This record gives sequence, structure tokens and C-alpha cells, in this order.
Amino acid sequence: MDAAVASDKPVTSWRVQTAFRDGLLIALAAAFAPRRRTLAAVRIGEQLKKIGDLWFLDIPRGDVKTKRPLDYPISPQLSQRIDIYVGEIRPFIAGAKTHDYLWASARGRPMNGAIIYKVVRSRTQKAFGFAVNLHRFRAAAGTFWSVQDPENVRGVKDLLGHADFTTTERFYIMAQSRLAGRALARILDEVRNRRTRQKWPGSEPRPKLNERRICRESRREFPSTTEDVDIFE
Repeated sequence: MDAAVASDKPVTSWRVQTAFRDGLLIALAAAFAPRRRTLAAVRIGEQLKKIGDLWFLDIPRGDVKTKRPLDYPISPQLSQRIDIYVGEIRPFIAGAKTHDYLWASARGRPMNGAIIYKVVRSRTQKAFGFAVNLHRFRAAAGTFWSVQDPENVRGVKDLLGHADFTTTERFYIMAQSRLAGRALARILDEVRNRRTRQKWPGSEPRPKLNERRICRESRREFPSTTEDVDIFE
């Protein structure tokens, strides 16, 4: 996103426009984990509003799957980038002046949910080597909160707009299972290292398993942690 405007190409360049737009789209998806239907419905001055220097999302119940209104304050850093997109990038996207939807496509019409979904997968595939869909952003947000602040895990319900805590609770269970699996993998590794030192005194202990291998072993120990996160959409 920032690299797009830092390049030598003008904002009238299609590559600059789409790179910045898609980067902002992914940043908002990572920050608030909305469903694609909700993302596609965002309109400037309606769901996306500005007070002072900051923007915020005010999503009515009609744009939410569970029919629960959502309200998200947007950080100063993201607000600055929305300013750039709305004021300097979006006006030059073909057809953007004919509608007030935030996500303008180069085809002269708003981006719908299917296009947004494909764009996010394509951009993350290019950046990370694997595609990350919008379901994964929601699962990641819920799991991260559950790990970092388990005492206030019920806040995930409001963040993701769940109708009740039953769905949210699955994030907590998944997060705790993964932590338990990783802890078990580390314990087993320490036992193996201890036995190696006892069998061959003076030899260097085997290196610890890296994080990726720990995750794989924990999933084998706890197969329930790998269930599809699409249930959270």
C-alpha cells in the first residue's frame, strides 16, 4: 500500500490505484475481520464516516449477516491512509465518481463481495506464497484475542458480530487446544533432549523443534484443532 504511492508512477496509474486500494482493503480486513458482504457494502459518508481527523465504521444491521449493527473506530494510521485513498487515489479510478462505494473497481462500478474475495486471495498469495481468504482473517482475529486476552474473550463476539457466544467460544477452545498441543510438543522435546544427554554425556543437546514443526506435531496430537474455520463465517 505505502510502496504504491512511494513509487515513481503517478496516481493515475492503474497499478498504483489497485495496489493502494487492495492494501487498504486487506488492512481493514485484518483490523476488523468483517465479512465480504459487509466490506462490499461500505459507502463513503454512510458506513464509513469521518469525525475530526479519524474515520470510523458504522455498519447498520442490514449489512450484517447476523443483523447486529457494528461500530468500529479506525486507528490514526489507517485513517491517514483512508484520507489518501479517498482524496488522492479513488477519484482517478475509472467510474469512481459515479458512485459512493468505498471500493471502486477499474471497470467503472463498485467491487462486489466475490471480487473482493478474489482480490484478497490473489494479493496474499503473491505476498506470502499462499492465499488467505476472508474467513481466515476472522478466525485469526478470534484466535489471537483468545490467546492474548482470554479473560475478555467474550469481546470477540462483538468484534465479529456473532449473534451469541456459542460460535465465539469455539475460538477460545481452538486457541487453548493449540496452546496445549504446543506445550506438550515442547515437553516431549525436552524429554528427548534430556535422554540424549544422559545417553551420550558431554554431547551437545539436540536442537529444539522450530515453531513450524511444533505446530505440525501439536496438530497430530490434537486433531480437533485443525477443523475448518469456515464455520465462523
